[in-house]
Amino acid sequence: MVAKVADHVNVMYAGRIVETGNVNEIFYDPRHPYTWGLLASMPDVDSLGEELYTIPGTPPNLLYEIQGDAFAPRNQFALKIDEKVQPPMFQVSDSHYVASWLEAPNAPKVEMPADLKKRVERMRQEAESVMKKEAA
Repeated sequence: MVAKVADHVNVMYAGRIVETGNVNEIFYDPRHPYTWGLLASMPDVDSLGEELYTIPGTPPNLLYEIQGDAFAPRNQFALKIDEKVQPPMFQVSDSHYVASWLEAPNAPKVEMPADLKKRVERMRQEAESVMKKEAA
């Protein structure tokens, strides 16, 4: 729904923006592990009857101060620094920013999970197909 009505998207976790960009950047080139989890948990036509992905763990209690990255305890790709320091917004493009230490220049390169890559590619193909039909 968001992809059909918005031009720009902010992905928030624990009251903070963790990824921001235009619709194509967020849906087709997501960089934050939380965004990956959200996209992987969306049902689609190809996932009917399959168990949907769920992000492990529980959200933080916002009554208490969070040290480091709030998503780190639920993030399988978290780095040691995530436990101590909230990541800044790293620029991916002129309009795409991600608050993840994985985008730091010296960070290990982590790619989105293969299953999600397939899902993102299906979403991209579906969107292109819809656009072609609407243009015709």
